[in-house]
Amino acid sequence: MGSRYILAVVLMLVVMIGWTLIFGNRFAPEPTDPTTPEQTPQTNTSDGNGENDPDSAQPQIIQVNPDDPVIQVTTDTYEIAFNEKLAIAKQWEFTEKKENGDLRFPDRSDTNLIVPMNLIPEAALNCLAIRLGNENLQLDLDLRRATWDADKEAITLSESRKKDTLTFTTTIGDVLKVAKRLTFYNTSYTVDLELTFENITDNSQLVQIGGNELSNGYELRWGAGITADILIHEKDSGKRGRYDPKKEGSKTYIGTGKPKKELKDELAYANVLWAGFNNQYFTAVMIPDPQLQATYKLDKPETKASTDIFVSAPTETTVLTIPNFQLSSQQKETHSFRLYVGPKDDAMLKEITAPNDPEQPINLSKIIDFGFFGPVAWGMLWLVKLIYNFFGNYGISIIVLTALVKILSFPLTRKAHVSMKKMQQLQPQLVELKEKFRDDPQKLNKATMRIYKENGVNPLSGCIPWLPQLPIFWALFALLGTAVEFRGAPFFLWINDLSAPDVFVKLPFTIPLIFLDIDAIRFLPLLNGLTTWLQQKFVGGMSATPATTNMQAKIMQFMPLIFVFLFYNWASGFVLYWLCNNVFTVAQQYIQTKYFHDGETEETQVTKPNRKQK
Repeated sequence: MGSRYILAVVLMLVVMIGWTLIFGNRFAPEPTDPTTPEQTPQTNTSDGNGENDPDSAQPQIIQVNPDDPVIQVTTDTYEIAFNEKLAIAKQWEFTEKKENGDLRFPDRSDTNLIVPMNLIPEAALNCLAIRLGNENLQLDLDLRRATWDADKEAITLSESRKKDTLTFTTTIGDVLKVAKRLTFYNTSYTVDLELTFENITDNSQLVQIGGNELSNGYELRWGAGITADILIHEKDSGKRGRYDPKKEGSKTYIGTGKPKKELKDELAYANVLWAGFNNQYFTAVMIPDPQLQATYKLDKPETKASTDIFVSAPTETTVLTIPNFQLSSQQKETHSFRLYVGPKDDAMLKEITAPNDPEQPINLSKIIDFGFFGPVAWGMLWLVKLIYNFFGNYGISIIVLTALVKILSFPLTRKAHVSMKKMQQLQPQLVELKEKFRDDPQKLNKATMRIYKENGVNPLSGCIPWLPQLPIFWALFALLGTAVEFRGAPFFLWINDLSAPDVFVKLPFTIPLIFLDIDAIRFLPLLNGLTTWLQQKFVGGMSATPATTNMQAKIMQFMPLIFVFLFYNWASGFVLYWLCNNVFTVAQQYIQTKYFHDGETEETQVTKPNRKQK
């Protein structure tokens, strides 16, 4: 292993440590117990200065009472709880089962995941809430005070009853009747929503929905916040691991570019194809009928952010705004939306279409964000899923993927091996040059490069095998933190979630260290440290040069221990990839040394058998 190879490894280590420090969220406060009731937020509906509002002395309050009637919707895919009085969703929890009977997205508190996959936080009071665009309108004030009624007390879907509807209705000021009609499907994550506004007056009075500006009609809202997907060691430490706030929270898509949390001023009135929330693996998206020409707004009050690690983007609310319109006497108008609340599964997302316009591409899968190496990550995901179809295990898919990477990179590795062999042969000449130009570094560098050039040696050859692996390294890191296929995917024995650290033995105490808290014995990081040490001994011993052996020993002797602590709380799938990479590197080096003698002189090849005979 040449000095350049060592430099490449050290630089990668520095990058990984920097990543951990930046995104490790090490100084997050202690978490709030999710079982502790939270205070209900209060929303003031006055005009902001208290003038011209008869109720300004008593601001309007959106309040959830524990005694409020609840409408429960149960399917084979999810369970939803609606507050009937407010006609909002208060719980949206996944209950889908695999063919083998194991729960796919349930409460996994007995293994690695400790939060039930209810995407709606306790304090969220805007999931499917309706607001008129102008808060000063009396109709809007009445709408906020309105009490809704549901046409059913509960819904249970099954194989024999695959579809049903639930309708909430309310009357506002004896002039406007509003209805929310939701259609549920037993085996689908989609819910169809129809909002109907009806002028119930008998005279010629016009009822305007929204303010005077065209874009200021009514709002369909979702939020605030979305439940975070927390692992058990994150709950115990009160710190989220691979947490990127830029990827979580509110998102919207206008048909070009990438989904955005906030739109630029020039795009503020652009028609959006969808808007919603997402966390690492799940999303809740509202898709309007394209004919509605809906626009997007991020409602983010300037309030202190919550310190509860169980909620992502706790101050954000996604808002779809529909242009204003008027209703004459006895006239009604119905607007269609489609909701998708489920996993960020590419195959599922591609099947979702816009209501009333199935030919309109909405590109909902763009909510999956793999970062800078996204194209590489998508290619890897396709390959991993292809391998999974043969073996039925994502852990085996990662092992096979690692082997394929080593096979494809073998020509580069062989070329680096040849170059390092030549460098070994040039060591006597390089030592002479150092003695000759001891006091003139500039001439030493020129003479060294001349020798390299004359003998066809690339001093950077040690880095060449790592170049194709760097994008794969970061792409796999992104996959394990974003691709829902890996969430809860077991490997074997105690490794029951490739997206979480493995827990071989749970400790009854926690050992706090500088970079991490140790609360369990994790077998894969320890085994990875051992294979790193073996790789040093085997590969380093075969490729080391006399000038670099001492330096290599000093730099590399602590590398296995560093890797143990660096990967200790990382996803087991990633540690498995690195572990297999170590094993295959040793095997590859053995094959090169035993069967390929490129770069060796004829004398070196002849003397090897003689040494064995002695």
